[in-house]
Amino acid sequence: MQHTPLTYLVRNLLRVTGVEVVAAKASSSLLAIHLRTLFSVLGVTCVLDVGARCGDYGLWLRRNGYHGDIISFEPIKESFNGLAATAARDRRWHCVNYALGAEDKLASINVSEHTSFSSFHQPNATAAALFGTASAVQRSEEVEIRRLDTVLDKLPIKISSGRTYLKLDTQGWDLEVLAGAHQVLDHVVALQTEVAVQPIYDGMPLMADSLAAIAERGFTPSGFFPVNLDPRLALVEFDLVAVRASAANRPGRGRIPH
Repeated sequence: MQHTPLTYLVRNLLRVTGVEVVAAKASSSLLAIHLRTLFSVLGVTCVLDVGARCGDYGLWLRRNGYHGDIISFEPIKESFNGLAATAARDRRWHCVNYALGAEDKLASINVSEHTSFSSFHQPNATAAALFGTASAVQRSEEVEIRRLDTVLDKLPIKISSGRTYLKLDTQGWDLEVLAGAHQVLDHVVALQTEVAVQPIYDGMPLMADSLAAIAERGFTPSGFFPVNLDPRLALVEFDLVAVRASAANRPGRGRIPH
């Protein structure tokens, strides 16, 4: 964040009301730098963008210099329409209109006022206290859930074995996605998952559960990047980037370019 007299004035005025403004872009910039290096070192050529919304992450990847294939998964119809319109201008960006999970079925997803909070889980009191009406459920929508293993051979393109990056941002549903992706994980060289320190949904996995699940599947943490903080500046959620242990241990890998 570039600090100007105006930004200091706004921040100080908000502090009077008990609100602390934290520069979220600082963490995003660190994640961007980290992924540029990681994609280069591991030779990533395909990104599975799970929980794509309207294409925010895909656009962020393009701005960050990634030119490879993207397959975006988004179940909510309105969000998917926005995603498809955005990706239509990019021949290497493909979209599918279903959710991923541990089993093939139909289920109701809670669509929040701000769709970044939409989830198969119900927002809890912590979400209401931290995010107000943005996390409030406006309606439910029946969507299709598929196991990633089930659709592996039906994806718009063949994913790159050993060069695929799996990004998960499903508001408490990430471990369900992993539970349905045993075969696909063999192709995944690194992944990104959103981990809750302070859960904001009922039934959301705790941080220890998420870290254990990643380790059990053969991945080693590569970086931790704050997503949001509470008024005390305590972590609410962070993005965990993890690499497959075998990839991290390859000869000549792991050196951070200067």
